[in-house]
Amino acid sequence: MQTLSPRIGGLNFTAVDVETANSQRASICSVGAARVRDGEVVEIWSSLVRPHAELAEFHERNMGVHQIRPADVAEAPEWDQVYAELLAFAGEDALVAHSGFDASAIGQATMIYDLEPVENPWYDSEIISRNLLTLASYRLPAVSNFLELPNFEHHTAEEDALQCARIITALARRTGSSTLEELFRAGAAQAAKSMSGRRAPGDFSGLSTVEPLAGEQVVFTGTLQTLKRAEAQALVQSLGAKSQSGVTKTTTLVVSGDFDPRALRPGAEISRKLQKARLLAEAGQPLEILTEQDFLDRIEVTREALEEATREQRVPRASHWLPAYVLDQAREAAARYVGYNAWIRAALRHPGGRAAPGDPCIRCGGALADRLYWLLYERHICGDRCASSLKRAAKRAWDQANIQRPAAPSYEEMYGRR
Repeated sequence: MQTLSPRIGGLNFTAVDVETANSQRASICSVGAARVRDGEVVEIWSSLVRPHAELAEFHERNMGVHQIRPADVAEAPEWDQVYAELLAFAGEDALVAHSGFDASAIGQATMIYDLEPVENPWYDSEIISRNLLTLASYRLPAVSNFLELPNFEHHTAEEDALQCARIITALARRTGSSTLEELFRAGAAQAAKSMSGRRAPGDFSGLSTVEPLAGEQVVFTGTLQTLKRAEAQALVQSLGAKSQSGVTKTTTLVVSGDFDPRALRPGAEISRKLQKARLLAEAGQPLEILTEQDFLDRIEVTREALEEATREQRVPRASHWLPAYVLDQAREAAARYVGYNAWIRAALRHPGGRAAPGDPCIRCGGALADRLYWLLYERHICGDRCASSLKRAAKRAWDQANIQRPAAPSYEEMYGRR
């Protein structure tokens, strides 16, 4: 069993991961969990699951991902039995998963068997990572690589659960958080800070008083860890260089996101861009091949400043007026409420309490009238039009921030019951 050190007193939770047989989230075929006490993994549990008879078809795509096949689960227990084992393992722990997929899959599988839903609060390590880190990707392997965590076998339920636990503990250590709630709040505070200082996409102005890349012709290849490709191209342009899409006879710098210098040895397999760059360099062209870290060192910009500028660009632009608390409260409410109505009320409620007549509307700035519907006072909204704008903008921002939330009620189903 692998442990996490140093110990973090009070950091207790259970990380969970599931794999599915097909595109139906309820078709769980494997589940894994890792119990953490004081920042250390103390026990790992896993089980194969035989999907419900109505969802038992295994799709080739899914089998190609997790390598689980129908024969592997033929004698395995179904979800109603495994669910009881999972709940017993987790006890009263808060549950953590990397993305909202696992919580959704467990909820749907539980519903099919008409079981009581999970009452434990859920936390999403992907959302926490998005709020605290500035990366090109927030998938489990990308976050793991950035945090320099041990290698793991991705899409094996117990391994993914263990890696999720490692991510949470590593982030807690980085932020000085001793509980999941403290870690969540640290992420929410960072997200709110980014929203308060928005930048237009590609705006890296003010990062440097000089142009450390003046005159350079830069090409990016491979998967960057810190920046998305378009962000990296905009960055070098702001620092005096020109960005090229391919290696040419004018290229002076090639930055490879997944570059290993050993790849330049004879016989090693490398990308076409790197291969062309190597040939040009060997022919005498003044051209350097840099790792991503070499590039970051070269540009003479602190990582903290670069991360802050990048986060500010990634803030949803369509909802520029939307208060930061709408995102923060939505994340917090998702861990407390199962029902949609209670959740959305908590997410949109103004943190300053109910407004009074004459107070400004958060959408248009107009004064709130007397005798408004109480919910409008609660949200500091002047009327139906601004109320609709608030909900539309909030939903766009929640989607863009990958905030998981309870399913909205189906009015067609409600009316169909009459």
